[in-house]
Amino acid sequence: MTGTPTAGPDAPPSFKEPTYLTAPSIPRPARAATPFLIALGLGTAAQFLSGAQGDNFGLNVPVWVALFSAACLWALRRRGEQPTPEGLTLLGAALLLAVTRYAVFDMPGGLGALNSFALLLSLLLGAAFLRFPGLGGWSLWGVIGATLTGSLRFIYGPFALLERLPWARLRPARERGLGRWGVGRWGVGALLTLPVLLVFGGLLASADAGFAGLLGGVLDWRLDRLWNAGFRLAFWFALAGGLVYPAVMALRPSLMFRAGPNTARLGLVEAGLPLASLAALFVVFLLAQLPYYLSGTGLPEGVTFAVYIREGFGQLMMVAFLSLTLLLVTHALTRKEVRTGVAYRLLNLAVLAPLALVLLSAANRWRLYGLAYGLSETRLMGAAFLVWMALCLGWLGHLLWRSQPQRFAYPALLMGLGVLLTTTALNPGALIARVNVNRAVAGVTNQLRSTPQSINVLTLLRLGADAVPTIVNNLDALTRACKWSGSCLNSRQYVINRLHDRYDTPRDLRAWNASSARAHQLTLKLPPATPDGERWSQ
Repeated sequence: MTGTPTAGPDAPPSFKEPTYLTAPSIPRPARAATPFLIALGLGTAAQFLSGAQGDNFGLNVPVWVALFSAACLWALRRRGEQPTPEGLTLLGAALLLAVTRYAVFDMPGGLGALNSFALLLSLLLGAAFLRFPGLGGWSLWGVIGATLTGSLRFIYGPFALLERLPWARLRPARERGLGRWGVGRWGVGALLTLPVLLVFGGLLASADAGFAGLLGGVLDWRLDRLWNAGFRLAFWFALAGGLVYPAVMALRPSLMFRAGPNTARLGLVEAGLPLASLAALFVVFLLAQLPYYLSGTGLPEGVTFAVYIREGFGQLMMVAFLSLTLLLVTHALTRKEVRTGVAYRLLNLAVLAPLALVLLSAANRWRLYGLAYGLSETRLMGAAFLVWMALCLGWLGHLLWRSQPQRFAYPALLMGLGVLLTTTALNPGALIARVNVNRAVAGVTNQLRSTPQSINVLTLLRLGADAVPTIVNNLDALTRACKWSGSCLNSRQYVINRLHDRYDTPRDLRAWNASSARAHQLTLKLPPATPDGERWSQ
């Protein structure tokens, strides 16, 4: 009788023990309840600070950012960890952006959106590097990867906090004298009972007024209010969790590689030819600009002055941005022994030197546009971008000469935040309104403008609360008399009505804003608004 081969040392030579392949375990954060509780507390704070509707933001935003920073620093100190200078710097920048954007100034649409984006970016990177040093040496590729990682964690962070909760501690323990399972099971049962009663009690109360009155003395059973409050609390918890997870629990600041792929294969000829061609192209462009780039005269045939300075400025800014990108990419693709040589450094200098004059040409076009048409939000943003590009290209030129472009990203980010904060400190809404109104009232003319600039008061109203002092002080000059206020949109009474509609009601203290408070006080001193029933009648 032949037996079945068995595993072991006496097994036949042809028999092999089966091998089982297991996937390597992925490191995961240790289970902890503190990050979840911090996110829950910050979500509750956001629920309170945003008010019942949550449609106004002001002082509540910097207060919440300060609470978030303090809670994360407390969690780190509790675990004996030290925050990094880079993380503290970015969180400090986020707090400054929150104060200037929401508590001090009433930013116009585009600049306000840019400030909000910079605030979120500072929070994402500040949270990611609060416990991990070395951001100053990360390449541009690494910083972009960390930003993408922060964006992903902003989405899945709340779920990670829930998954990493120490659920085993919630198992009811046996306690003497209190039955088989003790009070732990009763507590869990009570927690599960509460949402059941709220949901079904709310549905039954909505179906029968008598039943709702019976329960009205115990709780407000309006289901819509319960759902709204619960949904908003979940939203704020998710927002807080997406920032708390990388700041307190994540094992690394980025899920992506710190540096790009190792593809540095270009030699001096392959890398130098495109750079030398670009430098020559810049020189030819500057020579072609000599007749008119400083004076605004002698325009190319068929090109109007407005097109020359408006579209030309945007195109030159794109040239500067693409040149910066090209220099960084070329350095990454060039072999180390080539990019440390003097010839390669001189090629970079040959590109940057005429590019500086191209930026000067762009600045001159911006100046000419301002002389001809005054200020606008777009022109102010363009000037800020021009300054940032000039700073970045200067910093990049310094690093390329020293063969250290991997140190470019973090200082360039700080430069961008600094330029944006400086632009915000200029009070863009008030600055644009003041410059344009003064040009219109004073009848400014120059070699670029033969007739005084006209201004639409409705455009000024769209600049926000910061423009209100200028509007009120020049109300007679900006409006005209109109027998029927509803028939012309720039009549004095129509503007007064618009100001009363927007600024009559003071903001809640949680959404307080200095510009809105000042506009409210000025509006109260104006003549009363036309009653609603009379606005469209003779």
